[in-house]
Amino acid sequence: MTVAARQIDWEAWSQSRFLAWAETQPEGCRYEFDGFRPVAMAPATVGHNRIGRNIRDSIRPRLPAGAPCDTYGPQDAIETVGGALREPDAFIACSRPHRNAVAVPAPVVVFEVVSPGRGNRRRHEEKVDEYESVPSILRYVVVESESGSFRAFWREPGEQAWHRESADTAGPIRLPEFCIELSLDEVYSGIEFD
Repeated sequence: MTVAARQIDWEAWSQSRFLAWAETQPEGCRYEFDGFRPVAMAPATVGHNRIGRNIRDSIRPRLPAGAPCDTYGPQDAIETVGGALREPDAFIACSRPHRNAVAVPAPVVVFEVVSPGRGNRRRHEEKVDEYESVPSILRYVVVESESGSFRAFWREPGEQAWHRESADTAGPIRLPEFCIELSLDEVYSGIEFD
């Protein structure tokens, strides 16, 4: 079955215009809002989705009991610069969002799983600066879906700029904000690389 794409007006949109437009899109069509216009999201691979699920499932039971912290993704949004709405593969937020909220406030750690393709890599590189604009985000982890590696960007509370780590193929992924370490075996459980 083919779904005809609806025409997009490429003038700058407001977040409210994007949300109204997104409500009218066919089931299964996903878009992020980059602060100016809708950005179509291609379907993720099975491996991509498994990695995101592994991250969320590994973190959730290790979060502090009684705290308002939880894991979210992949269809939960974070509001970034200019009202942009991004849907990372996994993130931890320490807030209690209202059930009707569009975005989860106070994200602390964000994970993006990178799918193959030059366009996907470019979008993830742009998100480094975008996530840096959100003061509550202390750690941004880019996880490769085609190889067992990741790259972390982090900062201390109150700092503006990221500290950038080089790619790591050994792990673990350290989340000192929550006293959690994720082994790469956990992150890539069920994934076989050729």
